[in-house]
This record gives sequence, C-alpha cells and structure tokens, in this order.
Amino acid sequence: MLEGRCTYDELARVAGVSEATAWRRLGALRREGRVWIRAVIEPVLLGLPVEAVLWVRAVPAAVGTVTAALSCSAHVRYVSFVTGERQLLVLAAFPDEAALHDFVTRSTWLRDTASVDVSMVLGSLERGGMLAPWLGD
Repeated sequence: MLEGRCTYDELARVAGVSEATAWRRLGALRREGRVWIRAVIEPVLLGLPVEAVLWVRAVPAAVGTVTAALSCSAHVRYVSFVTGERQLLVLAAFPDEAALHDFVTRSTWLRDTASVDVSMVLGSLERGGMLAPWLGD
C-alpha cells in the first residue's frame, strides 16, 4: 500500500478481511511495536512559518557536541550526519526571521562550528519520513 492514511474499512478491503479483524490486527501490530503511528504536522500550524535548511560544518572533535545541542533545540525538526564539506544537515522552523537570525548568530552551539550555510524554505511539496529503530543508535 502506498498511502499509509486510510480508514479501517479501506484497510479491511485491501487485506480481504472484515473491518473488525483489520482493527484487531492493527492493534496487535501496534502493541508488538511492528507498526507506529506518526503525525507530521505543518510547522505553520504550530506558529512556525519560517523554515530553514542549515548545512553545518563543525569542528571535527565537536561534531557530537554540536549534534547534541541541535537535537535539544525546540526549533530543530531534523538533524542528520551527511558526507561532503559539511557534516550536518539541519531542518528547523521558527516563528519569524528574527528568531532564525538569532539561532544562526547567537546559539551556544556555534562556538564549535566552522561555518553554517542557511537556505530558507520557500515551500514544501511532501513531508514525511520513517523511524528506523533497526538501524541502531
């Protein structure tokens, strides 16, 4: 199934079972940790209309420290290690451009960075993602 959003009736039809059976089976899969429900909310609905992509070049010995600090920020939605000239890709959302400016000029994690490139997001066509606990920590 390509679309994860569906009713129990639709799920039952695809699986060839009754709606009650689909409900019970999905409940069991959730309890066993085989299926997770994840909501992806548009930041603007939370009062965060300014989104940015940050490419962070950290001091090599401090990548872990920078990552930990970014991960704790309420503005940061996603942090990932990447290859290339920069080690970190960060997706963040802010209430206004002034808050974004403060984040990239006054945050304490900046002490351990060599550079930060910022791109403002003009629009998003798709949002989503999947947790992958089998990949480990």
